[in-house]
Amino acid sequence: MKLNVIVIDDSPIQLLIASKLIQQNHHLTLMGSYTNPTLGLVAVNSMNVDIVLLDVEMPGMDGFSFKKGIEKEVLVIMNSTRSSFESAALNAGVLDFLSKPLSASKLGSAVSKICVEQPYTGHLPGVFPAIAS
Repeated sequence: MKLNVIVIDDSPIQLLIASKLIQQNHHLTLMGSYTNPTLGLVAVNSMNVDIVLLDVEMPGMDGFSFKKGIEKEVLVIMNSTRSSFESAALNAGVLDFLSKPLSASKLGSAVSKICVEQPYTGHLPGVFPAIAS
């Protein structure tokens, strides 16, 4: 089984990069990608999602406000070109913070934290030991 991911980023280029990295990771399934955070939040709250890859700075709603609007248990990985957001992101309870530009190794490292650090009780029982291997 794979983890379902939604990407939220107002930059079409960053959205494309993140989406391609997710599609190349055999532990992940891309469920959707959104440049509009309001539409993305509706999708996260209505779809069967395990992880949100979330930009911090977006017009209309920043990543921190977005995270507060999530109505169910979903792991959040925040990313930004500004590393100064890392401390605030981790204090907000995200799984990881990734500096842009994103890479396969950065994304893979963040996903590997699910089986190592998170007592995740989502809808995918038994999937996390397979990620570690």
